[in-house]
Amino acid sequence: MRGPEVGEHDGERQPFGSCGERILQERYDTTKRAQSFYDRQVLDHLNERMRDFIGRQEMVFVSTADASGACDSSFRAGMPGFVQVIDEHHLAYPEYRGNGVMASLGNILENGNIGLLFIDFFADIIGLHVNGAATIIDNEDLLDRDVPPGGLEPL
Repeated sequence: MRGPEVGEHDGERQPFGSCGERILQERYDTTKRAQSFYDRQVLDHLNERMRDFIGRQEMVFVSTADASGACDSSFRAGMPGFVQVIDEHHLAYPEYRGNGVMASLGNILENGNIGLLFIDFFADIIGLHVNGAATIIDNEDLLDRDVPPGGLEPL
């Protein structure tokens, strides 16, 4: 997982949000509300509540884009915990071959940006967006990795 994108707007570096977001916030007078959201809800890591939430989920929506920016959104499901929380900056999930198209993996190969959307429709009735950078790790390589108690080093 990578921290929030840093944008530049009006010559100033912005810790959260893109330049396009900032322009539209000004245009539609939502800057103050957006900043409140950034301050209260956007983190550069997964806190304990987020990690616990992810560990209970049976589904996730995966968003990727190829090198030219063409987007793909895919649904993934499994038993609770099929998305593994490695540490506060890393997640791992199995990528099944399914229809053989390999759209998500192909996009990750070209452009490592990824968005994961976890939604609990029944118990917590909330969603969690996780945006970051993805790396493809083959099963054998993942099983061979010796994960230290503090987690993995950033890739």
